[in-house]
Amino acid sequence: MSAVSGAQPKMNLVEEGGRFYAPGTSPCEVLAVFQMCDDLVSQMVPYCQRKLATYEGNQETTVKAALKGLLAKQWCTDAQCVWIMRRVVDELQWAVGDGAFQSDQPDGV
Repeated sequence: MSAVSGAQPKMNLVEEGGRFYAPGTSPCEVLAVFQMCDDLVSQMVPYCQRKLATYEGNQETTVKAALKGLLAKQWCTDAQCVWIMRRVVDELQWAVGDGAFQSDQPDGV
């Protein structure tokens, strides 16, 4: 968050490579978030493989539980958590329905 003083309306922008971007949308910022999420995918794959036994081989239940835990950590946005878990499922080649990616929050993801 930032503040710009003065009476005139202001727009906070980030300059990168001679171009201006809304905060959080510059190429470097987007790349950093992607790399963080991609790293979480690489950590969640073996985690889900280990947890599968806990949920008696039920892949969907394992994904739901992993997503719930990831959302609780608040390391990234809800949408990013869902993206991470979709990538995990793709890498594991699990047959999981879209219901596994729904959060228990009232507004859903």
